Amino acid sequence: MYKDKFVSAIVVAAGKGTRMGSEIPKQYISIGGKTILDTTLYKFEKSNEIDEIILIVNKEDLDYVRSEMADDYKKITCVKAGGSTRTESVYEGIKAVSGDCGIVLIHDGVRPFISYNLILNCVEGAYNYKACIPAVDVMDTVKEIAEDSFVNRTFDRTSIKAVQTPQAFEYELIMNCYYNAVTEDAAFTDDSSIVEYYGYRVKVIEGLTRNIKITTPQDLRIAEIFASLY
Repeated sequence: MYKDKFVSAIVVAAGKGTRMGSEIPKQYISIGGKTILDTTLYKFEKSNEIDEIILIVNKEDLDYVRSEMADDYKKITCVKAGGSTRTESVYEGIKAVSGDCGIVLIHDGVRPFISYNLILNCVEGAYNYKACIPAVDVMDTVKEIAEDSFVNRTFDRTSIKAVQTPQAFEYELIMNCYYNAVTEDAAFTDDSSIVEYYGYRVKVIEGLTRNIKITTPQDLRIAEIFASLY
């Protein structure tokens, strides 16, 4: 609970992990003695601001997650199958939150190194601004490349940020935006893009460098180092 708002966290772990090249989905790979997904869930379970967790997984993983993982977390109120796209999967999660929900956090299940402080800051941002995302500075120069592989333009790096999750929103705002997005079958790369598309402003707060998304074998090696430190 944050002030007078019930807070729901939707953890999306419905990816296939094809870029990882693993025989099992990346969220079930172990690092530091725990699966990546367990490490992620633990942070939300122990966060003082989070009242419930909605877990979205692949349909074929439902039985395993419900029997082997979900019972370990008191705050998990629903384990649900995702859709064919991330947008559809998140929408399934939004529809499953409790009726008195006031703030929704949406987080990638394969970002296990989130901090309690970042969760708090995202919730606070949603409370004050209705939509809030964490972001970190981009270290490399970013260029737009044309179809013929020549540079179109170079972006000012000081105005570019790499966006992370959790992304936090007032419940009614994100519910309405996602309903419209699914109805219109529109494609988006993250949750805040949907909110922006429908004309709302999004507050950006400082993210966390170690809050990486584990997608490739290289990410996994970095994650193993982080797991030994935190």
